[in-house]
Amino acid sequence: MGHKVNIADGTGSTFRARVTPYGQVVTAPIHYDDTAFNNMGTADTAYNFYTPRAGHRFIVTGIISFADKNVSDATDTDISLYESSTAASTTESKILVEWGQAQLTTVYIGPLNIIVTEGVYINGKTGDDDVHMTVTGYYLKTG
Repeated sequence: MGHKVNIADGTGSTFRARVTPYGQVVTAPIHYDDTAFNNMGTADTAYNFYTPRAGHRFIVTGIISFADKNVSDATDTDISLYESSTAASTTESKILVEWGQAQLTTVYIGPLNIIVTEGVYINGKTGDDDVHMTVTGYYLKTG
């Protein structure tokens, strides 16, 4: 049995707290997700999804990818979402998520709650073309 909770902010305003399916106590609206899409049409090429914002970190909440008919029917393609120092770099400072995917399949990875290092780019790359990928998440103000 749950209990209703009201939280005051010290100015006379009160808010109803709730618990998300992930056990997080929420006392204010959660951020809405931004979405970024790329058709990763060339193998071993960096595709930028999010750029850094001063004073913010990015939270990755989900990934949807589709490997189309151009992906090899003999082997899965390797796909990675990673942190990097520039939007065009294939150098992975830190791999956030990596997976293999077969031709003509869709993969949903989520719900996620991955916090990205402040000041880095979020890039993706694939070992085979074409992978159509959407990354969802939001910027969280630091400090």
